[in-house]
Amino acid sequence: MIELRKDREERRLTTMLYICMVVVMLVLLYATYQNFRRYARTVQEVAVHNMALLELEGMLSSLRDAETGVRGYLLTNDTAFLAPYRLANRRMYDHTARLGLHGLNAADSLRLEELRQLSATLERMWRSMVFNSGRVEAAVLAHDLGGSRAVMDEIRVVHDRLGMDRTRRRDVLLTQQRTEGVDAPFMLVIYSLLAILATAILFWRLTRTLRRNEAVRLALRSKVRDLDVEVSQRASLQAQLQQVLDVSPSGIMSFRSIRDAGGHIVDFEWLSSNRMANASIGRDDLVGKRLLEEMPENRTIGLFDDYVRTVEEDIHSVKEFHYSGSGLDSWFRHHAVKLEDGFMVTLSDITEQKRAEQINQESDRLELTAQITRTVAHEVRNPLTNIHLALEQIQDETLDRQDAVQPYFAIIDRNLKRIGTLIKEMLESSRKRELDTAPCRMDDLVSKTLRSVNDRLSLKGMISAVSISPGLPEVMVDPELMDLAITNIAVNAVEAMEPEKGHLAFTVSRDPSAVVMEITDNGRGIPPENIPRLFEPFYSGRPGGLGLGLTAARSILYSHGVQLDVRSTVGEGTTFTLRFPERIFVPGT
Repeated sequence: MIELRKDREERRLTTMLYICMVVVMLVLLYATYQNFRRYARTVQEVAVHNMALLELEGMLSSLRDAETGVRGYLLTNDTAFLAPYRLANRRMYDHTARLGLHGLNAADSLRLEELRQLSATLERMWRSMVFNSGRVEAAVLAHDLGGSRAVMDEIRVVHDRLGMDRTRRRDVLLTQQRTEGVDAPFMLVIYSLLAILATAILFWRLTRTLRRNEAVRLALRSKVRDLDVEVSQRASLQAQLQQVLDVSPSGIMSFRSIRDAGGHIVDFEWLSSNRMANASIGRDDLVGKRLLEEMPENRTIGLFDDYVRTVEEDIHSVKEFHYSGSGLDSWFRHHAVKLEDGFMVTLSDITEQKRAEQINQESDRLELTAQITRTVAHEVRNPLTNIHLALEQIQDETLDRQDAVQPYFAIIDRNLKRIGTLIKEMLESSRKRELDTAPCRMDDLVSKTLRSVNDRLSLKGMISAVSISPGLPEVMVDPELMDLAITNIAVNAVEAMEPEKGHLAFTVSRDPSAVVMEITDNGRGIPPENIPRLFEPFYSGRPGGLGLGLTAARSILYSHGVQLDVRSTVGEGTTFTLRFPERIFVPGT
């Protein structure tokens, strides 16, 4: 700041100095110009006076020449003297006429007029004497010559006065001319010296400024080189750090706080995001953008408040959460720590882990249910066998009353068979499956299921639709069991729809970690509180159902490692989602 202030003062001083020099030089230039004008005017006036004096001398000389010619003629009667007389007369008139053109003042004009009148009088006298030279007496001519001489004397007197006045005025102007002739070069010398001085000062200051700027440029260039080296080093370190972050198995992101005028955190801005974080979120364009603008669900599920506490109170935040929205439906585990006025978070996608836990929990639950079911079935089958034997014995002993008791025997036998069938289905739904896997295409699984439910669809006037993305990998599954599981789900969907209005849709696509099959109906839907009970044994939403179909379907799917999810809206329909994980993909397909 001090250097900047010095530079500003230097520029201000240089500008003021330049302006003052220009003003002084302009004043001197104007004074020199005016001096030259006065000098030129004085020279012109001196020239005018000199010309006037020359004309006066010329007029007087012409009068003398004319007088000489007249006298010569009168004394010799030789006409040769008349030619100079006439020529001198004409010159005298010319000089008199030109004399009036050379700057006469009022006194000069009066004397010039007097000269003209005396000259005219003298000329008339000469003309009279020339004309009467042979007719009058010599005494008369002598008298006339005396008179002309007197007039000539008067002319000389007037001429001398006029010439002396002009000479005096010319001498004054000559003195002024000599003074101004010295002043003009002196002014030019001063002007030149000032110009040289001003140029020298400005050149000195400019040279000093240029030297200073050169030093600054050299220092700046050195600083720029140092900064370039530092930037290159930082870029290299950042690239290395980014490579390290990109190979990290966890997603890593950093944010800076965005605060309002009161200093409260209102949002966070992405500063960095590694490859795994981009893959987990499904976006790679978030750096420089705001968290709540791009993923507003962070506020509704409480993550934003956790991040604010992390920044404001320097509290580590470790949390597992389910994120649904912004194109995501996954489970994550994160660890957020404060980083200057922001935070850094490590993020792990634990969706598959959660699904595996659910499958394992379901497997454990099914194993426990199977044990209980086998125990119950064993305990029930023995009494049923005894009941069958007792019933046969009673039938043999009541042959004579068979018509009366046969309806009761039929009721007992039908219910015994129903109990046996129920026990068999319970054992079938809860037993551990031995899988006979083989490569299967998704369109084959869907086609086989449609063939199994086509009769039901046709009888009820329903329609079906299939959408399968091309290029899907094959999966290693047990074809018979997988067909049974998918068919049970499809039959459940058909039973949930109204005749003549039903629409059953199969959609199969690929996401980054699985092949996803969706079975959608437009039936009555399932209330949210009933969805967790769908796969419980003996729970059924329709009359006459045993409630074991979906239980068996989930058992089969989980034994393959296939995740089964349900979402439903009452009055609109239900969607069953089957996720076939990468680990059961057939390699190379």
